[in-house]
Amino acid sequence: MNKQVSLAKTRYNTDSNGQDQCWRLVLDGEEILVESVHINAPVSTSRDWIAPIGKFKHHISVSNCNVMIDGEGIALITAKCLDNRCK
Repeated sequence: MNKQVSLAKTRYNTDSNGQDQCWRLVLDGEEILVESVHINAPVSTSRDWIAPIGKFKHHISVSNCNVMIDGEGIALITAKCLDNRCK
Protein backbone atom coordinates (compact mmCIF):
# COMPACT_ATOMS: atom_id res chain seq x y z
CA MET A 1 0.00 0.00 0.00
CA ASN A 2 1.18 3.50 -0.78
CA LYS A 3 -1.13 6.43 -0.04
CA GLN A 4 -1.16 10.04 1.03
CA VAL A 5 -3.21 10.87 4.11
CA SER A 6 -4.20 13.99 5.99
CA LEU A 7 -3.52 12.40 9.38
CA ALA A 8 -1.67 9.22 10.39
CA LYS A 9 -1.90 8.16 14.03
CA THR A 10 0.22 5.36 15.52
CA ARG A 11 -0.43 3.56 18.79
CA TYR A 12 0.51 0.25 20.40
CA ASN A 13 -1.93 -2.59 19.75
CA THR A 14 -2.81 -3.79 23.27
CA ASP A 15 -4.47 -6.88 21.73
CA SER A 16 -1.13 -7.99 20.23
CA ASN A 17 0.82 -10.93 21.63
CA GLY A 18 3.86 -8.63 21.68
CA GLN A 19 5.41 -10.27 18.61
CA ASP A 20 2.88 -9.88 15.80
CA GLN A 21 0.89 -6.88 14.58
CA CYS A 22 2.12 -4.74 17.47
CA TRP A 23 1.04 -1.39 16.05
CA ARG A 24 -2.24 0.21 15.03
CA LEU A 25 -2.13 2.79 12.28
CA VAL A 26 -5.18 5.02 11.98
CA LEU A 27 -5.02 6.61 8.54
CA ASP A 28 -7.69 9.27 8.09
CA GLY A 29 -9.92 7.17 10.37
CA GLU A 30 -9.19 3.77 8.78
CA GLU A 31 -7.39 1.36 11.15
CA ILE A 32 -4.68 -1.03 9.93
CA LEU A 33 -2.53 -3.41 12.02
CA VAL A 34 1.19 -3.56 11.16
CA GLU A 35 4.37 -5.22 12.42
CA SER A 36 6.53 -2.10 12.79
CA VAL A 37 6.46 1.63 12.02
CA HIS A 38 9.26 3.89 10.82
CA ILE A 39 8.58 7.64 10.80
CA ASN A 40 10.63 10.12 8.82
CA ALA A 41 8.50 13.25 9.26
CA PRO A 42 7.67 15.86 11.92
CA VAL A 43 5.49 14.33 14.65
CA SER A 44 3.22 15.42 17.47
CA THR A 45 1.29 13.59 20.15
CA SER A 46 -2.47 13.40 20.33
CA ARG A 47 -5.13 11.95 22.58
CA ASP A 48 -8.50 10.60 21.49
CA TRP A 49 -11.51 9.40 23.47
CA ILE A 50 -12.43 5.90 22.26
CA ALA A 51 -16.13 5.64 23.15
CA PRO A 52 -16.60 1.85 22.67
CA ILE A 53 -14.01 1.10 25.36
CA GLY A 54 -14.53 4.23 27.47
CA LYS A 55 -10.84 5.24 27.52
CA PHE A 56 -8.45 7.79 26.13
CA LYS A 57 -5.77 6.47 23.77
CA HIS A 58 -2.55 8.33 23.01
CA HIS A 59 -0.91 8.50 19.60
CA ILE A 60 2.18 9.59 17.75
CA SER A 61 0.62 11.65 14.94
CA VAL A 62 1.85 12.88 11.56
CA SER A 63 -0.10 15.37 9.43
CA ASN A 64 -0.15 15.53 5.63
CA CYS A 65 2.07 12.54 4.98
CA ASN A 66 2.68 9.54 2.77
CA VAL A 67 2.29 6.02 4.19
CA MET A 68 3.85 2.94 2.59
CA ILE A 69 3.23 -0.55 3.98
CA ASP A 70 5.13 -3.48 2.48
CA GLY A 71 4.07 -7.12 2.25
CA GLU A 72 5.64 -7.93 5.61
CA GLY A 73 3.62 -5.28 7.41
CA ILE A 74 6.42 -2.76 7.83
CA ALA A 75 5.10 0.81 7.60
CA LEU A 76 7.08 3.87 6.55
CA ILE A 77 5.57 7.30 7.18
CA THR A 78 7.24 10.20 5.39
CA ALA A 79 6.55 13.88 4.89
CA LYS A 80 4.32 14.59 1.90
CA CYS A 81 6.24 15.52 -1.24
CA LEU A 82 5.66 18.98 -2.66
CA ASP A 83 5.80 19.50 -6.42
CA ASN A 84 6.67 15.78 -6.80
CA ARG A 85 10.09 16.40 -5.27
CA CYS A 86 11.14 14.91 -1.94
CA LYS A 87 14.06 16.28 -0.01
